[in-house]
Amino acid sequence: MSIAFSRQPSAFKLMCIIIMPAMLSMYGLVAIVTVFMVNDLGMSEKDAFLINGAASAFSTIIYAIGGYLADKVIGVKRSLIIGNLGIVITLLILSYAAAIGSIPLAMIGIAGGGVSRALANNCPSNLISKAYKKDDIRIDSAFTIYYMMINVGSCISLVITPLIAHKYDYSTGFAIAALWNVITISIFLWKRNLVKNIGAQADFETINLKTYAALFLGLTALTLLGSWLITHYQLMQVLLIIALGIALAFFINYMRKEPKAQQKKMMASLVLLGFSVVFFILYKQMPTSLTFFAIHNTRHEFLGIPFDPVSTQALNPFWIIILSPLLAIFYERTSAKGQGASLPLKFAMGMIFCSMAFLCLSYGASFMADEAGRVSAFWLILTHLFQGLGELLISALGISVLAQLVPNHMIGFTLGFRTLTLGISAIIAANLAVYIAVPESSGSVDSLQTLPVYASYFLKIGIGALAMAVLMLVTAKKLNNLITDSDAEEKEQVEAAN
Repeated sequence: MSIAFSRQPSAFKLMCIIIMPAMLSMYGLVAIVTVFMVNDLGMSEKDAFLINGAASAFSTIIYAIGGYLADKVIGVKRSLIIGNLGIVITLLILSYAAAIGSIPLAMIGIAGGGVSRALANNCPSNLISKAYKKDDIRIDSAFTIYYMMINVGSCISLVITPLIAHKYDYSTGFAIAALWNVITISIFLWKRNLVKNIGAQADFETINLKTYAALFLGLTALTLLGSWLITHYQLMQVLLIIALGIALAFFINYMRKEPKAQQKKMMASLVLLGFSVVFFILYKQMPTSLTFFAIHNTRHEFLGIPFDPVSTQALNPFWIIILSPLLAIFYERTSAKGQGASLPLKFAMGMIFCSMAFLCLSYGASFMADEAGRVSAFWLILTHLFQGLGELLISALGISVLAQLVPNHMIGFTLGFRTLTLGISAIIAANLAVYIAVPESSGSVDSLQTLPVYASYFLKIGIGALAMAVLMLVTAKKLNNLITDSDAEEKEQVEAAN
């Protein structure tokens, strides 16, 4: 991996450095927020799942706005700084809400974090995409390494944040998450010269105080609106569908203005984005069904070592860290020889691994549980291994798809559009997870009763993923032809112009 990393531009290396503390913060929140709502705020699992899904959906709607602001209004680099400052403030609000047990203030903190991340989180990948030419063979390995760095941060955070919350309290966990964003801002400001020549057009223009004031008022208004919306699940779903429809209309309108060869690439990217929605439905099981399966139906020790069941979420990034450098080197070597698998085929292979993840967990729950209704953590380890392989082949390359298939002037908007599609995944995942939510009860959970529910649930998800994998395999060749034909057309146009 060191060879693949050393060959990347300086802008890429800086983004890899700042993304780690940013992910320590973000996944610290992800690790404990659902359990926090159940354990500290006294919500039912059903309500916590739905609020978590609605909050994800709300933030993805705002991501599309964040992408537009970064590209057209304030610039990518200013968005990164302002967004991270907003995350610090909202995490401190959430920390205070946890200290006093305030549900309304907690909703403000959760919604405000989503608004701030809409400004900040797409900025590193936006800057990375602008640091490469479209035909640069390093791009797949670059985004795979970048994805590994994301998962280094998330793995550490998913382990330590639940432990901090368990040993101290949730308020401390949220406060430490805020500190990581302070570090992110500090590193970026220290080394910002490495990206001084990279950015959107707005990065190289002067922004007046009136624009900053309007931005502050807008973000505050969106935060207050979001804190109300995330507790109204049905309305949030309707708004998400409307927002996705509007974003899709804009995407198609932009696409129609491009040359024919570029239109073909964008059409292929649109289909692959649709496939990635299915993956993220599976991925969003991690903070809901997979975590609560670990709590209710997994033995809380492995090889004699006890563990916090909430920290089993760290298994996913653990496998990403192990597998990413191997795939990055493999991509670079096979691409250099002209033997690399096509993007559509990589997506299909990823979905096969995702199907295996849930089918093996269903098998473990069905046939390997003890008399108490609990299984070995081995089955979760295996599940996250397969899920991690699928994630590297679909999610890690999702941004690479956009960098290769979408014109540079649309990267910011399309990253926002991509994130908006993740909102649909979050809503669907939350509604699915409701079926295995434990009803409110004053007594302890009976593992023998929840075990068959989880086993059936994971089996259905696995079969659904397998069906999608077959569809993706069938369409992979056609999508690849669409991409390669457009590349040939663009090459002919360049040669004719010369």
